[in-house]
Amino acid sequence: MAKTKHKYRFRLFLWINQLFVSLLLLTYLSPYIPPQIFWPFSILGLTYPFLLLINIVFIILWVLLTNKNFLYSLLAILIGLSTLNKHFRLKDPEIKTVEQGIKIVSFNVKNLSNNNIKYADINIRSSILNYLEDQNAQIICLQEFQTYPSKGINTVEEFQDRLGMPYYAKTRYVPKSKFKFVDLMLLYSKYPIISQRELRYMDKSYALIADIVYNHDTIRLFNIHLESNHFGKNEYEIFNLSDETQNEERGDQVLSLVDKLARYSKIRNIQVDHIREVIKNTSYPILICGDFNDTPATYSYQKLAKGLKDTFIEKGKGYGNTYNGKLPALRIDYILSDTLFQIHQFEIGKINLSDHYPVIGTLSLPKEK
Repeated sequence: MAKTKHKYRFRLFLWINQLFVSLLLLTYLSPYIPPQIFWPFSILGLTYPFLLLINIVFIILWVLLTNKNFLYSLLAILIGLSTLNKHFRLKDPEIKTVEQGIKIVSFNVKNLSNNNIKYADINIRSSILNYLEDQNAQIICLQEFQTYPSKGINTVEEFQDRLGMPYYAKTRYVPKSKFKFVDLMLLYSKYPIISQRELRYMDKSYALIADIVYNHDTIRLFNIHLESNHFGKNEYEIFNLSDETQNEERGDQVLSLVDKLARYSKIRNIQVDHIREVIKNTSYPILICGDFNDTPATYSYQKLAKGLKDTFIEKGKGYGNTYNGKLPALRIDYILSDTLFQIHQFEIGKINLSDHYPVIGTLSLPKEK
């Protein structure tokens, strides 16, 4: 009887392993299935880091049991090496210094407060400004930047003065707001900005496009903030529920979370389509910076990054998580570049001033002979 129970538990363990192997394999399809056609794949793409970790745990357990079943998870991971390389970079990159390079910082500054409150925390605001000043970058792209003209606080000019950036472009996230603050996407530059425009969807701005003169060339830079998943306290609590309450509340919260993931992944795909249309009709070298709210294993990233270089893949190191919130395993902030650019450096600034980490890249355009 004991032997039969042991055999049953062993098979159950194997079946659970094979379930997670199957889910991991399905994530590899996510970048190729539009969420409008079948939205569950967009959710699977977001879960890739967690499914990867679970399969690594299964490999370790099977090896400890000296059982060849570890091959199931190992083969599933190896099949998705291209996806793995978009999340992890194990090889030390060759770091190069360049005199005429463009150092770019992209940072979702979360209202300059590190909280979803109405007004910026003066200490957080000062710390973010000090950090950006220390970077000595040529271009800075900020998302969720707030200014407070009705309170006599102009953070746009305050940052510009301290950073020594003679040029900037900005766009309101929403045209009008009932609040006294103004939520912006903002781009500072040490190079001249000769034109700017924005892309809007459902009356919300999600892309600030600026044409910038750099070494007698013109580059087109997209500072983007794709649609958020709009998780609230209700959704985040799903990960913190006690045993006494989880059975009563978890069902509704899971449905709410899945509904938001499905709904907003479709909106991001529409926004990406619009950005790709602008890129298609652009003759300038392209740079795209910002908060995509999607991981590299998703359709939106795959479509937006097509034909472009990902600075993390080129010069990053370690695990590329850029989200600093309650789901910290996500890489959702990027700097993408035209293939004409040479990428020299990339790093993720691990500072606790927002629910995102800043991403920093150094690039250059080769001089014409």
